Amino acid sequence: MKKLLSLFMSVVMLALCSSLITPVVTTGSQVSAAAPSDAVDKATETRFLNMLNHNFVYDDDFDDIDTIVNNSVLALLDLRDSENEDYIKQIYVKDFVNNMYGIEIADMGNLNAEFPQIEGYIYIIPRGYTDYSHKIISAKQNPDGSYTVVSEVAVKNHDGAGKTEKAESLFIKNENSAFGYNMIYCNFVKSGSEI
Repeated sequence: MKKLLSLFMSVVMLALCSSLITPVVTTGSQVSAAAPSDAVDKATETRFLNMLNHNFVYDDDFDDIDTIVNNSVLALLDLRDSENEDYIKQIYVKDFVNNMYGIEIADMGNLNAEFPQIEGYIYIIPRGYTDYSHKIISAKQNPDGSYTVVSEVAVKNHDGAGKTEKAESLFIKNENSAFGYNMIYCNFVKSGSEI
């Protein structure tokens, strides 16, 4: 028992003494600076990456609501109707477009009017499509509170051809979005090399 008590006291004394020792900075060593105020934390960067990897709208696609809707359907193919896989519920697409891009769509009645129509559903136009996979190079907060993200994009066409591009995207905070942000644009900044 005495040995156990003696051992316990030794551990306590060692811990107490080691906590009294203060670190010494020697000359020539560098103290790390605080992160710049425009730096984006990892959690926010992860949100942006998630949004980028669910995005099928690029460049001037943002100028046409029909293109935004039809390209957004590609991110939701796993939600298409189980009984008729040529259709997806309008509410899924409306919610996605609102959460992703901050665009509220009141009426989809005229969308894809030249294709078969079912009330409450959108016809999924049969077509090949391109897959995009992003890797964030940089992310920073702008003075106006928006965020600029530069990413490397692996672009894989439906025919199997692929290349690497660079994209610049702009995000704004939106508490009402399921993502927490809206994507304002995502533009390719230069054509890349074949992969």
